[in-house]
Amino acid sequence: MFARPPRVLRFGLFDAHYSRNRTTAAAFSTAGAELRELRIRVLDDLGDRLQPSRDVGALARLGIRVLRGELQLALAVPRPLVWADAVLFGYPGQWDVAFWAPLLRRACRRIVFDPLVTLTETFVEDRRLVAPGSWRARVLRLLDRQALRTADHILADTPQQATYWAALSGVSLERFVILPVGADESLFRVQRRAAVGARDDAPERLRVLFYGTYSPLHGAETIVDALHRLERAGEPISLVMIGTGQFESAVRQRAAALGLRAVEFVQWVSEAELADWIAWADVVLGIFGATAKAARVVPNKVYQAMAMGAAIVTRDSPAIRWLAGGEEIARLVPPADPDALADALRELRIPERRAALAVAARTRYEAVASDRARASCLRPLLQELSRRHSGERGEECV
Repeated sequence: MFARPPRVLRFGLFDAHYSRNRTTAAAFSTAGAELRELRIRVLDDLGDRLQPSRDVGALARLGIRVLRGELQLALAVPRPLVWADAVLFGYPGQWDVAFWAPLLRRACRRIVFDPLVTLTETFVEDRRLVAPGSWRARVLRLLDRQALRTADHILADTPQQATYWAALSGVSLERFVILPVGADESLFRVQRRAAVGARDDAPERLRVLFYGTYSPLHGAETIVDALHRLERAGEPISLVMIGTGQFESAVRQRAAALGLRAVEFVQWVSEAELADWIAWADVVLGIFGATAKAARVVPNKVYQAMAMGAAIVTRDSPAIRWLAGGEEIARLVPPADPDALADALRELRIPERRAALAVAARTRYEAVASDRARASCLRPLLQELSRRHSGERGEECV
């Protein structure tokens, strides 16, 4: 397909362990690109990543760490930059794009940005950690706009996110490539569910799994309220909630106040363990928040459950309907509606109903979210890189 594989340099201070960065790299490799990486560890050991939004001192310390990391990159970049056709900035990468864009323009290297989320939607609109209209909110918006406007190609996980980012930055939708999040296929495999042994000594109990960071996007309080309704009705159920985050304490307190007995809280575990938990569960829960962001995104956990052929319940949204493509890949409920969630879980006590959803989810995953399917989304971009390298277009470097 290519005279030589397009060369893509994964570059910056991005979090190499974050699932979106790994699945994007897998899609590029599957599409035929040659990847190299030049990264400085800055965020890996940061600890509480939300603290800089609350504390000016923490923000200043983060700024110093970022600047130090960019200077370290500057010492190492010349040779990898000569090798590359394009530079891929991953999540989070707004400061990387803003810092490096002038040099990359002069070096005639294409800029590909995979933000996953903007700083504005995360800290100002969804989590509400930064007051709208404040100087911090204005700085975040400026950084988002600058990074999006500078990129030649922007990877968005849903068309709804692309539309939102285009409006935020004034960038044409023609610059966007829709690339679903997908899942790490070395971990989240349908065979893993088949390998799970016999059920425990309470086979009548519906085993339900949630995992996440307890942000407003997840709507975890809706889950505990739905469980309360089921417990009061005498429904046999076991709920495991894995993770830590912004509203974890409030959710735990809500569960305690309701006297819930069927919920177990587990601190964050590795992705390999998450795959085992998905294999354990009869039903995997997605998101239930009523925020604007929750309507635009499909979270990692939904793709991971799809990849493993699990039955899923999540909130109805334009994003999930886009991913489903008219198929029923999950039981959809209105956002922030514990009664609807409880009804959905009652319905999924029927094994045949769960099995039908699971098969549809796995089939749709293979069609649109697998590494192979996502690679097809990237091939037009890689073909452009190949043409630029071979000089077929004969255009000036700008």
